[in-house]
Amino acid sequence: MPTVLVIGPYRFFFVPLDYGEPPHIHVQREKFVAKFWLDPVQLEKSGGFKAQELNQIGKLVQENQTYLLERSMLTLVNEIQPARAQSVRITEDMLVVELTDGRVISVPLAWYPRLWYGSESERAHFEIIGEGEYIHWPELDEDLSVSGILKGRRSLENPESLKKWLAKRQK
Repeated sequence: MPTVLVIGPYRFFFVPLDYGEPPHIHVQREKFVAKFWLDPVQLEKSGGFKAQELNQIGKLVQENQTYLLERSMLTLVNEIQPARAQSVRITEDMLVVELTDGRVISVPLAWYPRLWYGSESERAHFEIIGEGEYIHWPELDEDLSVSGILKGRRSLENPESLKKWLAKRQK
């Protein structure tokens, strides 16, 4: 988001990637950046500023609170869409997911033991479901969310469950 306000040496701006946090504003002077919650106005992060200057900036935020809150609400209208899978491939040691927005993410296959132990044909048989938010391997009974992969979440299957699954496969 571009600059929404400039007062003296201070640039006030929003960061769209802060989606999910309470309304707030970032304030920059040179290389320093402070963060203030807007409702109520409260310092969240000092960003290298000294206390006296933070008090001045806090007063500016307070004086412009209504305007800044209105502007912050405009940024929330354009919510970030969930990441969606477009294609999936598995290499010898990586799970690679191409997203509809053009990004490609890859994570170690070892993070997902059922995929790790699956055969090449079982790994190749997957479904992209839920409008691309999930990937399902029916033969391996494995389901992953694209958002979980992006967040670096590994399988949480407990060792005992995995051991039973592996034993069942051997029969």
